Amino acid sequence: MDSTAEKVDVIVVGAGWNGLISAKTYLDFAPTTNLVIIDEQSSFGGVWATDKLYPGLYAQIKHGLFEYSFYPMKHEGITDDGYVSGETIHNYLTDFAQDYDLTRRTRLRTRVTRVIRLPSGGWRLEIEDKAPIECEKLIYASGATSHPVKPAWPRNNFTSTVIHSSEMGVHLEALGKINTATVIGGAKSAYDTVFFLLNAGKKVNWIIREDGSGPLAIMPPTLLGLRNTMDVVTTRFMALMGMSIMSTDGAGHQFFQRTLLGRGFVYIFWLIVNWIADRHAGYSKSENAGKLRPGPEGNGIFWANAGLGAASVPLFWKTFHRGDCTVHRTDIASLDNGNVVNLKNGKSFQTDYIVMCTGFDKSFQVFSEELQQELGFLPNPEEDEKWAKLGEEAEKTVDELLPYLKKSPFGEKKFERELTAGGRKLLHGPSRHYRRLIVPKLAAQGDRSVTFPGFIHSIFTPSVSETQALWGTAFLLGLHDVPSQEEMEQEVAEWNTWTAKRYVAQGRKHAYAIYDFLPYIDTLLGDLGVKTYRKKGFFSGLFAPAYPSEYKGMQQEYLQSLGQRATLDYTASGSMTPVSAGSETPSVGPDGLSIGKQENGHTNSVKPLGFN
Repeated sequence: MDSTAEKVDVIVVGAGWNGLISAKTYLDFAPTTNLVIIDEQSSFGGVWATDKLYPGLYAQIKHGLFEYSFYPMKHEGITDDGYVSGETIHNYLTDFAQDYDLTRRTRLRTRVTRVIRLPSGGWRLEIEDKAPIECEKLIYASGATSHPVKPAWPRNNFTSTVIHSSEMGVHLEALGKINTATVIGGAKSAYDTVFFLLNAGKKVNWIIREDGSGPLAIMPPTLLGLRNTMDVVTTRFMALMGMSIMSTDGAGHQFFQRTLLGRGFVYIFWLIVNWIADRHAGYSKSENAGKLRPGPEGNGIFWANAGLGAASVPLFWKTFHRGDCTVHRTDIASLDNGNVVNLKNGKSFQTDYIVMCTGFDKSFQVFSEELQQELGFLPNPEEDEKWAKLGEEAEKTVDELLPYLKKSPFGEKKFERELTAGGRKLLHGPSRHYRRLIVPKLAAQGDRSVTFPGFIHSIFTPSVSETQALWGTAFLLGLHDVPSQEEMEQEVAEWNTWTAKRYVAQGRKHAYAIYDFLPYIDTLLGDLGVKTYRKKGFFSGLFAPAYPSEYKGMQQEYLQSLGQRATLDYTASGSMTPVSAGSETPSVGPDGLSIGKQENGHTNSVKPLGFN
């Protein structure tokens, strides 16, 4: 290691949902660890940091479903339909960091410029305008929404401001003074931005590429005004209807996926859900609104080809229909003199501002291309033959288990993707990570020095991140075994094949699991020996929403599953030493579980964090 670099035990990159819970969980198991959290934002929250917030920004999930299992969210900034404001989420994560003593461990406004794997083991992070830091273990939790995609077009004396939607929070004053704005993209951020601008009385031109994945599939805030939509989406019944590769056992799967009658029921179910969403949106009210209908027509909600969202903003569709908004299904040809936007369909218009709601790329550019290949971010040409064979076998497996997905509703249509953004190559495509967290080859070699939480797309972010944190911590500390490299690579191939079939355009870009977060959580907990079925009663378990609070106590349950290893002293390096007679007295946390050892009557931690 470099003698001039700062040395710490663990570095967590990212201070959002994933980074904060990963840090807290690791410290629960290893309270003496010298752990540092790094984030380039000026505040906590990741995508919910202060600079990214603006009026009308709401999460796509209701209050009570968007929190850690052991840390309830205050009932503030909640809509009548129960959806949570961005400010409420930011405050929640800021309070969480303060309450669990993570604030003093966090270095904000700290940008990682390069990550290097050290030959002797461990990692070196080069920091912009600061000294490098080296660590034994790296939790790279920058997440799936931290690296904005910013396309570039030919420009000729175009002087209007062009920003990404992630920069909205710092442009609010300027946006309030303009008359016309252009919004680019069909993601959830585009819907939020259009609503914000229309609500402020602005004229909006909304551009969504014709050859891309199209506009987002939007669910109504409630189903027929009877039940919150997210209460339905977060049920095991919805997961059963969703056709997940992680849930292919049991009588329910056999009926709904492997029989004609069952598949017919699934088809009709999704047609009804899609009809409800279509009626609520009012796509048939005008040709302009019809341009926002998600594909494939009649079943866009199921396939979520461009992603799935909920109209969490109050009165979104009413505001859209009565507002001055023109939808263009084309792309920009050029940005011209006089602040004119020229479209590829021949139309032109003037604009005062452009907001690119063009999504995010993986934040792996800080790794060299060679290291990206080694870590499974990019394909390694030397392994193309092996992965092609794995892909062929995975295709057969997915088709057999989920025949509904065998034939794409889009036929042979190819969805064009941005390959570069402003000259920078994009890293589209699911990573080759076992359980979406670790590199199979490194793990098989006994390298437990790195995890990558947060790069799975799911609406249930807090619960998924909390479960990933527990699984990742157990892996880093050597508390549970993983399969052989061959088995892990088979799992990777099956996941990537399935997600590409299931979510088509989105599944080919990301590790996508919108309707499938419960089976994913089940899979991780099952690996750890923690119970997955958290409700009492068959009907409750199938039709009641899965609240995060039901998972409270996961850590205790995991330690209990370790049996005689429940009372341990975990060192920062990941070794485990049973507390024996005559050694220091173990510090006993909730439920009698040891969380560290005591020296001179004091627990070896900065604060008695305790287990969830």
